Amino acid sequence: MIINHKKTKKNLMKLNCSPKSKLEMNDYSCYSDKSLYKLRDKWNLRHADNKINSNDPKAIHSRLSEMLYSVCNKESCWLKQEKHFGNVKEETSSFAPKSPEEWKNNPNEWLSSEEITKVMKQYEKAYKCFDFIGPTPIDFDKRKIYGECVWDELCNINLKEQIKSGKTKIGIIFNTDPHDKPGQHWISMFINLKKKEIFYFDSTGDKAPKEIMHLVNKLKKQGLELNPKIRFKYDSSEGVEHQHGNTECGIYTLYFIVHMLEDKMRSNYLKTHLIKDEYVNKFRKIYFNDTL
Repeated sequence: MIINHKKTKKNLMKLNCSPKSKLEMNDYSCYSDKSLYKLRDKWNLRHADNKINSNDPKAIHSRLSEMLYSVCNKESCWLKQEKHFGNVKEETSSFAPKSPEEWKNNPNEWLSSEEITKVMKQYEKAYKCFDFIGPTPIDFDKRKIYGECVWDELCNINLKEQIKSGKTKIGIIFNTDPHDKPGQHWISMFINLKKKEIFYFDSTGDKAPKEIMHLVNKLKKQGLELNPKIRFKYDSSEGVEHQHGNTECGIYTLYFIVHMLEDKMRSNYLKTHLIKDEYVNKFRKIYFNDTL
């Protein structure tokens, strides 16, 4: 959910919110009703002479905005006011992650696995039907010492168990480097069990590595063993070069998985339309906050 950067009548700068279910989403705040009730109760514990008695989340938000107006110009600042609320740092998850400091000097900085994980885990929490796997090195299937895989969750992926857990959409982000290398290029895959589709996306348009195709064949085989059977259709963006810079691959993978997850894009769109670097880089300002 995105709230544009503008000032309200209480001078609150709006931030990019973390993704939320429709039941949790508010158009006036990054906080859910549950979070606002919690902040109200924490406030009331410490302000017996100035309690917030309302049960209306919007009214609670308005009161908190008024009472913290002199010290806070954005909602995330409330969480730093321990004398008013105690420790409520867990509510930071109400907001999109903070972008790394390095982006201030280099706004097109390469995304790290940590930054990718922070964004994807928020979407995983918001969409109960979604499972994110990764970011994993390309040799995820390789057996290490004691027989463990480099990336067990992917090496041992089981579609039957995914369905049993209520998962119908699976997003995977890989790095083209093996686990003992520093990382080179981010690529991704999206599996839609209801639509019976597997789509592989590489922003440079390269052919899927053999490790990816081995995984695709494994998933197809598992699909045929399900009851009822799932006959997966596989497709990819091979031959379509979207990315021309050197650092945008990470944001392309996030863009692809989020848009597929939210049904905002059909997979064949990436085969018929070019998504330029300049466009996809704008999503850095959506999936992350410059400051919190």
